[in-house]
Amino acid sequence: MKSIESEIGPEKPVSSGENGQSEFTGTNASEKRPNSGKHDGAQFIPARDSRNRRVPSLYMRNGRFYAVLWADRGDGRKTARRFPLRDENNEVIRNLTAAKDALDGLRADRRENALPQSGRKPGFDAFSAEYLAMSSTKQKRERTQEKESATMAHWKAHLADTRIDRISTPMIKGYTEMRLRGCKLAGKQYAPASPRTVNLDMIVLRNVLKAAVEAGHLRELPRFPKIKTPPAPRRSLLTATEFESLLTWCDAKKKNGDPVTKNGEQLRDFLRLLVYTGSREQEALGIKWAHVDFEGRRIFIGAGEDFTAAAMTIGTGGTSKNRSSRVVDFNAQLEALLQEMKARRAPDSSWIFPSPQRGEKDIRAKTLRESFKLVRRKAELPKMGFHDLRHLFCSVCVMAGIDYMTIAAWLGHKDGGILVGKVYGHLGDEHRQKMAARLNIGYAPPASVQSQ
Repeated sequence: MKSIESEIGPEKPVSSGENGQSEFTGTNASEKRPNSGKHDGAQFIPARDSRNRRVPSLYMRNGRFYAVLWADRGDGRKTARRFPLRDENNEVIRNLTAAKDALDGLRADRRENALPQSGRKPGFDAFSAEYLAMSSTKQKRERTQEKESATMAHWKAHLADTRIDRISTPMIKGYTEMRLRGCKLAGKQYAPASPRTVNLDMIVLRNVLKAAVEAGHLRELPRFPKIKTPPAPRRSLLTATEFESLLTWCDAKKKNGDPVTKNGEQLRDFLRLLVYTGSREQEALGIKWAHVDFEGRRIFIGAGEDFTAAAMTIGTGGTSKNRSSRVVDFNAQLEALLQEMKARRAPDSSWIFPSPQRGEKDIRAKTLRESFKLVRRKAELPKMGFHDLRHLFCSVCVMAGIDYMTIAAWLGHKDGGILVGKVYGHLGDEHRQKMAARLNIGYAPPASVQSQ
């Protein structure tokens, strides 16, 4: 292995800049630089092994290890750079064996031209703002951006201006423990978060740190703690009878003659559309009349606002969860519903579900959740959400014997029906067994067969 002299020439003292990656300066200097007076005894001393032999390219200062390597400055020239060594958890390395391993990793990165950029690294506060302004972030769905921004505020309150390359596994672990037991962030008290919520918080931080790696501020991601998410509790699916009860209460009135909800008719249409198409809440609210192809007997889910249904279309992009759009073919109930809604369509709106408070603007309804809560309570049904209607659609499709690939296409799944089979496949087995029990061929076997 080359000595430090053979790799970078005569030893030179290292300036101790804030970023820990300053260049060597001067030539033919002594091995130990005189103390500047700012830090007592804070010299960079060549590392030595147990036999007191120099370890090439490794230095020590205040009990921690640094590597010194020749590296490209970015303009075709090479210079000696100093790298503070950290382990996979982004913790400071303080033993020789780990320092040698980290040095080998740096040399491998140098061969692949993947060394971290020199210069001071931004704090998390500053880089998170930069991340939110990146074009790759702006391409995400608006609701995703809003959720990431809200989660980022939690991380900012915890990490503050910690340098992006100093975020470590213990820091991340500390945040997860706080969130799981309930904590105060940015002056606001938060109740204990579920493991799923904390895992989603870590996904947002991982996205930011991945962007930092691409920007050259990080060599690799810190290790993220694993939090087990318990499986969803077993609960019964919404039945057809319960669904009919919901529809009935949409049109019901109170004792004084006022409707249970002012948006009863729109909610009734909305619930039926969800059950007849398997759409998600926001997908259904985003449907325009231009997305309905009555001639082709199909409806486009997740299509863009400027899309118009036609006999032939190209491309699959859209606004759905997976950034795509899909087609749901008319069934008899869906077609009847859309024809009924078309007959009483609001003439001043292009949306299937226009906002009741739109005024002169043509905007869609943002949510019908409050109206749904009122109706559900009146129907005396257990707690449920709009997504339960998507489950109802899937279960009915499976029990009707429709193949999983077709169901997956209607739902917008990209796995060809694997998830449908995993979650709802048992319904098909149970349904087939019930049908087999009802089977009667209609003749009695011969007596000889009966005697056997």
